[in-house]
Amino acid sequence: MSIDDPGMRLPRYVHKRPWGSFRYKRNVPNRLLKRLGKTHVYRNLGTSYSDMIKALPRAHAEVEALFRDTESETTRDRTLAVVESHFGTEAAEMLAAGDIDKNLEMGLWDLHQQLEDHVDSAVVGNLMAAKVADEVISLERAFSLYAEFKDASENKKLTNSLAKVQVDLKASIGVVKLAKLSITNLRRDDALKYRDYLLARVSPNSVTRYINIVRAVVNYTIDERGLTMVNPFHNLKVKGAGNKATDRLSLSPQEALAGFNALGDRSELRAIYLGLWETGARLAEVTGLQVQDVSLTERSLHIRSNSIRGLKTASSERVLPLPKRVSDVLEEHLRGKDTSAPVFDRYGREGGNTAASALMMRYFRRVIPDPKKSLHSLRHKKKDDLRNISCPEEISKAILGHSNTEVAARYGAGYSLDILRHWMEQAAQGDQK
Repeated sequence: MSIDDPGMRLPRYVHKRPWGSFRYKRNVPNRLLKRLGKTHVYRNLGTSYSDMIKALPRAHAEVEALFRDTESETTRDRTLAVVESHFGTEAAEMLAAGDIDKNLEMGLWDLHQQLEDHVDSAVVGNLMAAKVADEVISLERAFSLYAEFKDASENKKLTNSLAKVQVDLKASIGVVKLAKLSITNLRRDDALKYRDYLLARVSPNSVTRYINIVRAVVNYTIDERGLTMVNPFHNLKVKGAGNKATDRLSLSPQEALAGFNALGDRSELRAIYLGLWETGARLAEVTGLQVQDVSLTERSLHIRSNSIRGLKTASSERVLPLPKRVSDVLEEHLRGKDTSAPVFDRYGREGGNTAASALMMRYFRRVIPDPKKSLHSLRHKKKDDLRNISCPEEISKAILGHSNTEVAARYGAGYSLDILRHWMEQAAQGDQK
């Protein structure tokens, strides 16, 4: 069957017209009928099946964006969405730019008469005047732009973080400055109000994390939209924030072993703990492993972004040698699985690292009650073990996935498995005594 065979099944929303061309057709959702002023939206997709397949993704994206704009809180976006649905993208772009010709002006006048009783009066007024207000990018809008850039819809943790920050911003600086005024109206005083509001509720380190989110959102919007402004959240001081050497202590070899033994016969948790202990990896890096990330033949572990979880930083991606006792334990969790399957069935999912941490810490605390010691102390232990054998700092950073600001370190493919294995085996000797 050829790709233009008339018997081939058509994708959703696609219709073939009697004369042979293809068209994308979407019913306007009931909630948008009054705002959009029409019942259907169409896009031409070409005259052949292959043309249709190529044009379909863009057409679908355009219509989805149209529906989102129609639901916008701003009259400007709703007006442009109505114009696009009736006259096309070019007409909407001309109106947005304030550069309309006589034909479009007359068309908008006719459209306002047609829709006068069907869409809200503010949109009708814009159509009658053939003009929309300049775009106002509020802080709330900046969060939407940033979320879209970061694909937050595919990252529940990021979505929740962005939502929480906006709730706190609304409570501290008010809904007008969050959602109504331009982001360029934000001042240092607003940033200070937000900081002080948080300090009354959460720890200084948490305050710093939330401020960093807002700063990233504002920086992105300034760069993306070419705004001329100083980010008021830049270099905002938070008293008491910052990591101290005593915030999280390392574990002794005896404590590391005690934490492992406390897990009893729980095979998944023991394998995860052993991975943390032997490699110094972060908990999410281990719980989020897929089968394809582990090579038993090379005895190596590829820590990289996958469909289960991303990575903390770009430098977190690395290939580590696997000690034999870790590869032996992992083998039973790999057997009979597809390459894309999670290594750990119960914890290889979004939030799996949090679930594993909660359960493992319950057993960990029975043998190590010191609040400054936790599962993350295994990572500190690995750092100390490497330091104590005079491992070069660059190799230590490569093993732990820490960023290296040296220019030379960013050239080449990195250290070989043999080099990393040598230092990791040397560092592990203290645990075998």
